[in-house]
Amino acid sequence: MHTEKLGDLVMNIYKNLKTKIERDLKHYDIGMGQMQILMTFFNDIENTLTQNDLVKLVGVDKGNISRSVLKLLEKGYIEQSDINKKGYRLTAKGVDLKSEIVPIFISLNALITKDIDPSDINQTLITLTKISENLEGII
Repeated sequence: MHTEKLGDLVMNIYKNLKTKIERDLKHYDIGMGQMQILMTFFNDIENTLTQNDLVKLVGVDKGNISRSVLKLLEKGYIEQSDINKKGYRLTAKGVDLKSEIVPIFISLNALITKDIDPSDINQTLITLTKISENLEGII
């Protein structure tokens, strides 16, 4: 087995995906950190989330979350909640953005899984999930 190459392969996939996503989102002036936050909101467009919620859900430190939230506020994609001043929610502009951005990710997923048997994809997901769990146990 070539397990020593696994980390290199994962890093290469991450780097290439990041480059492709940033290129595809350049038109929207959205970086990866902002995209992670938006995708969290896109999972439930009615949801109100605090920065602490986002730290837990996105898995990024509070400083990065704060900077990304500020940029999303400035761009009008999220706003402070009327009910919970520490909470944020998508604006109408943010909801509209979902309909433009989600198809980009669906298309990307189709491209990266092209010609791969669904059972192979399933096994890869199982393996990567276990690797992720192992990493969480040592961080």
